[in-house]
Amino acid sequence: MNREEKMAKQYGLMFRDYPDAVTPEQVQQMLGIGRRKTYDLLKSGELAGIRMGRIYRVPKLAVIDYLCGNTQ
Repeated sequence: MNREEKMAKQYGLMFRDYPDAVTPEQVQQMLGIGRRKTYDLLKSGELAGIRMGRIYRVPKLAVIDYLCGNTQ
């Protein structure tokens, strides 16, 4: 199994109980951080998210990338 296959398997296992796009509140639960830190990460771009009106949606893969240190 090569590195890409291992990463794909890990991505499939992490946070599998969460939907593909999560709310900031779910990000807080996933990372164990507070509300302010979550919004600071979103506003700075360290954590990729999409703002739709007054709400954010964050791809689950963006949370995993942030956690694994794969941010760009």
